[in-house]
Amino acid sequence: MGDLSFIEEIEKLKTNQIIPNIINSLPNRSLKVKYGIRYIDMSDKLTPIAVKDKPTIEYLLNQDGSEENQYFTLILVSVDEPSKINRLEGEFKQWILVNIKGNNISKSDELVKYIQPLPLIGTGLHRYIFILCKQPSKLDFIGEFKIPFNMEKRKDWNSEQFIKKWNLTVEGINYFECEYDDSVEKLLTELIDSKEKTNQINK
Repeated sequence: MGDLSFIEEIEKLKTNQIIPNIINSLPNRSLKVKYGIRYIDMSDKLTPIAVKDKPTIEYLLNQDGSEENQYFTLILVSVDEPSKINRLEGEFKQWILVNIKGNNISKSDELVKYIQPLPLIGTGLHRYIFILCKQPSKLDFIGEFKIPFNMEKRKDWNSEQFIKKWNLTVEGINYFECEYDDSVEKLLTELIDSKEKTNQINK
């Protein structure tokens, strides 16, 4: 898996209405996503329990070394809320990393803690989109919310507005689809019961 050519990736994004319906920018590089030992191909159908743990993210930098000190943002967002045919609730933040230095994911700030997909029972397949963006510089993201393991401030979001607000440039896109399994109810209960607090980033 994960062996589509870059041209095939672009065509899949268009065919499956990711571009321009959700993201109005073409990517410039491949974004590889690996859950466990499996690389995903765009539109792969996965179960929530199979993507319970955060994935490994891979992308190449420019060969001339000019991006080694470049900063990137990675977004994972659910776009089909509450369902693909009834997208009325905005997007749901699953995971956001900011200030990634080069392609070293370990050198980043976790703005939104990773949680697995939470498609509700009877709502069919949902699309989960990874968006890699280039930052203009290292950013403080003042005014944004640092979200831990809870449900607060994740709902009714818009990734395009976030990208424009912080002057980000879309570089890579990948996505998979997912529908309900029993792990969803368990995680929802844990999230609702969580005592961890969301904090707004101030100066």
